[in-house]
Amino acid sequence: MENIKIPLIVLTLAMLMQQADGQNFRPRPFVNKRLMELSVGFTGGIHVFEPVQSMYLNGAFAYCMENQIAVRADYFLFIPDPNFRGQLDRNSSLLAGGEFHFPHGRLDLSLLLQPGVAFCFLEVPGSLQRTRAEPIVRLGAETTYYLLNNAHVFVNASYLRGNYYLEGSEPYRLDELRITAGLGIQIFVNHTPVFQRKVVKF
Repeated sequence: MENIKIPLIVLTLAMLMQQADGQNFRPRPFVNKRLMELSVGFTGGIHVFEPVQSMYLNGAFAYCMENQIAVRADYFLFIPDPNFRGQLDRNSSLLAGGEFHFPHGRLDLSLLLQPGVAFCFLEVPGSLQRTRAEPIVRLGAETTYYLLNNAHVFVNASYLRGNYYLEGSEPYRLDELRITAGLGIQIFVNHTPVFQRKVVKF
């Protein structure tokens, strides 16, 4: 009986040590509560229902309220191509919503859902219509790598859904697949109450 107990004890200890080693070597997630990010990127878009491609400059702001949950706002500045027939004359957009993170060390995968508005205009002969604000929604996935404590690079793929209603004609479908790549900076915001902060002595 004693001969059986000793191997069992040794096996149990070995399993516990292996589990502890696995936890020690598991990379600590970089994304945490109070992480604030600013990023800029270049976006290429392919319209799903129109034979049109578009280009944008993208700026984004995000803040982690919890370890994996963030609020995020994006602005896409439309870059028109006057030689591209059928392209909108204006198509910038502003979106805000939630982002859910799946961090692994300095690598992070996130999913985002953002409602917003698109500022659209298409010049039509004889029409007095001006720029319109149309509701849109965006669903996307982003991969981010934090190169340094205050710098990161990212790639984002998203699908945008919406319609631009023209006078006296069928709506212009805004559905678009967008790919964005860029870089950004980040800091961790300190929310220590004033009465708990250390007083600097001179």
